[in-house]
Amino acid sequence: MNRQILFLRPSRRPMFRIVLLLIAFVCSGTLRAEDEPNGAPANRPLMAYVGTFSSPLGDVPPTQVDLPAGNGRGIHLFEVDRNSGALKAAGTFDLGVSPDCLVVNAAGNRLYSSNETDRFGDAKQGSVSSFAIDPRDGQLTLLNTVASEGDGPTYVSIHPSGRYLFVANYFSGSIAVLPILSDGRLGNATDVQYGEGNVGPTEATNAPPGSFAISGHDGSHAHMIQSDATGRYVLHVDLGMDRIFVWKFDATTGKLSANTPASVSLPPGDGPRHFDFHANGHWMYSIQEEGSTIVLFDYDSDAGRLTQRQTISSLPPGFQGSNFCSEILVSDDGRFVYAANRLHDSIGIFAIESDGTLRQVGNEWTRGDYPRSFNFDPSGRFLYVCNQRADNVTAFRIDRDSGLLEFTGNYASVGNPSCITFVDLAENHQSVHEIRRVAAPEAHQAVAVDETSFYAISNRAIARYDKQSGKRVARWDAPNGSEIKHLNSGIVKDGRLYCANSNWPTKPLKNSIEIFDAKRMEHLQSKPFAETEGAINWVDRHEGAWWVAIAFYGEAEVRRTKLVRYDKQWKETGEWTFPESVIQRFLPMSNSGGCFGPNGDLYVTGHDHAELYLLDIPANGNELKHVATVPAPIAGQGIAWDFDDLGVLLGINRASHEVVFMRSTGAIEPLR
Repeated sequence: MNRQILFLRPSRRPMFRIVLLLIAFVCSGTLRAEDEPNGAPANRPLMAYVGTFSSPLGDVPPTQVDLPAGNGRGIHLFEVDRNSGALKAAGTFDLGVSPDCLVVNAAGNRLYSSNETDRFGDAKQGSVSSFAIDPRDGQLTLLNTVASEGDGPTYVSIHPSGRYLFVANYFSGSIAVLPILSDGRLGNATDVQYGEGNVGPTEATNAPPGSFAISGHDGSHAHMIQSDATGRYVLHVDLGMDRIFVWKFDATTGKLSANTPASVSLPPGDGPRHFDFHANGHWMYSIQEEGSTIVLFDYDSDAGRLTQRQTISSLPPGFQGSNFCSEILVSDDGRFVYAANRLHDSIGIFAIESDGTLRQVGNEWTRGDYPRSFNFDPSGRFLYVCNQRADNVTAFRIDRDSGLLEFTGNYASVGNPSCITFVDLAENHQSVHEIRRVAAPEAHQAVAVDETSFYAISNRAIARYDKQSGKRVARWDAPNGSEIKHLNSGIVKDGRLYCANSNWPTKPLKNSIEIFDAKRMEHLQSKPFAETEGAINWVDRHEGAWWVAIAFYGEAEVRRTKLVRYDKQWKETGEWTFPESVIQRFLPMSNSGGCFGPNGDLYVTGHDHAELYLLDIPANGNELKHVATVPAPIAGQGIAWDFDDLGVLLGINRASHEVVFMRSTGAIEPLR
C-alpha cells in the first residue's frame, strides 16, 4: 500500500476536516499509538541541526589557512526553546566525515549533508548523504551516501522542483547535479561542470588597510551553488577566479549549460564566497571573503544576467587589519542584510533601502571566534551563529523594526560548528512534487481541470486535453476583433469554464469574465466587470461565493493588488490586500494565479517564480496572512486543483509550453 499522506492543514470546515483525516487514516494503514498524545504535531519540537568539522583532512593545499581541528561529532541535534532561543542537546549522528553544510527539503522530512573527506570509494573526492527526519522527535536515519564528484564538497542546495541537489566542491572547483529520488535518496550525478577563467591575485583589491587575508587564490574553488527562484538558472561562485557563474538548467534532464554571458567578475583578489537573493528575486547580494565587501547586483531573471550596482564594506568604518567574510543572508521580510566577519568576529547589519542599496545600521560581536556561518530560526525572531574556533553556537534576538541583534545569553557547545538549519516538527510542512508533464502549445497563461479533461489557456485560445492520454480533443480561438485579449485563469464549475479576461495594459482598462461550455468548447457569455484600474487575473468559486484577484503592477502600484469576495449576485462582501512578504516576491510583476485548495486554504502564484504562496484569510482585518512559501516545479501563472484526484495540483511552464501535474505531500510520512 502507498503510505504517503497528503499535507492537509486544519480546515475551517469541521466536517470536511473529518473526511480528510479519514482519508489520511486509510492511506497510512494505521495510526501509531506512540503519536498520541505527546507525539501530536502541536507538541512536537522545533529542531536545530548543526553541521561540523569532525574528521580533519590530511591532504590539503599548503595555502589553505582554515584547518579546523575536527572537534565535532558529525551532525549535532538540538531542541530549540521557542521563547528563549536556547538550544538543548538531543544527540549526534556521526558519519566519520565532516558534514560541513546541511540543507532540509521543503517538506521538512529529508536532510542532506555535504561531507568533506579525503577519499570516497577509490577516488580523492567527497560525498553527499541523505537522511530521513523522524516527524516525532527529529532524529535522523541515514538513507544513502553518494560521491560528490569533486574534492572538498562545501555547499549543498535544492532546486525549487525538489528533484535535484546541487553541490559545490571547493578544492576541485567542480559543481555537480545529483537527482533526488522519490524516497529522498540520492542518485548518481546527472552532470558535473567546471567554470572557465583565470585565477585572481592573492591580494584583494578592496581589502582593509593592513590586511593579510589571503586564502583561496591558488586555483579554482567552487564555494556555493544555488538556483534562482524561477529554477531556470543556477548560479555558482568560484572564489579563486573571482567570478559568479550563471548556468541554464534543464529540469527534465538535470543538465547544466553555459549562459550568455557565462559569468560576472568581481574585483581581482576579493574572493566571492556566498550570495543571497532578496525576496523579490531581482536583487542579489554577494559577500567577498578576502575583500570584506558586499556587492549588490541587479538580477534579470529572464536572461539570468547580473549587473553590479553597489559595493559596501562588511566592516565598521575605520577598521584596519585582516578579516575573512563568510555568510550573508537577507531577512525574510526583505528589510535587512546580515553579513558575518571572521577575525573581526561580528555580524554586520545593513538596512535595505527602497532601491535595494545597503546602509550599515549596526555591528554585533558574535560572542565567539571565527563565525563561519549563521542562520535564522523559522520564526525569524532569532539568529544563530556558528563560531567555528570557539566551539559554540550563540543565539541572538532580532529586533524586527531596527534589525539590530541582542545576545540572549544562550550558548550551545558544539565542536567546530560550520552551519545550522532548522525543522519545526509542530508544523505541517507542505511540498509538491512533479508527477508528469504534458506538452500543450496553449499553456501560456493558465490551466483548468475537471473530472476528465484539463484546459490549457493562452491569451486568446483555449484547448481541451484528455486528462489520461494527454491528447488534445478540442480548441477554441477568439474571433478576430473580439474583446477577449488576455485570458488569465480558468475554473470549471458545473460543466462551465470561467476565465478572467482583461486588456491590460491597454487604456481604458476593460475586465470581464468569459464563460464557456467546457465540453463543447463553445463561448456562451461575456460578463463585463466594473473594475477599471486593476486587471482581473483569476477567478474562483468557493464556499458559495465568487473570489476575484485584481492585480496592480510595478513598485508604486503592486500593493494595491487585492482579493475581492462577491456573493451570487456579484455584490462585494469582502476585500483583502496581500502581505508585504508576498508582495516582495511578486515584484516587479504582481499576483498571476490563485485558487482554493481541497482543504479550504488559498494558494496563489506570482508571475514567474517557481513557488506557491499559501495564504490564510483572517477572521478580522483586511490583510491576508502568509502561512508558507512552497517551492513548485512551475513558473508562476494560473494554477488549478484537481478535486477528482485529491492532492493533485496543475500548473504550467510557459517557457516550454507544458502543463505540469503535481502532488501535494507533507511531513507526516512513515520512515521506509
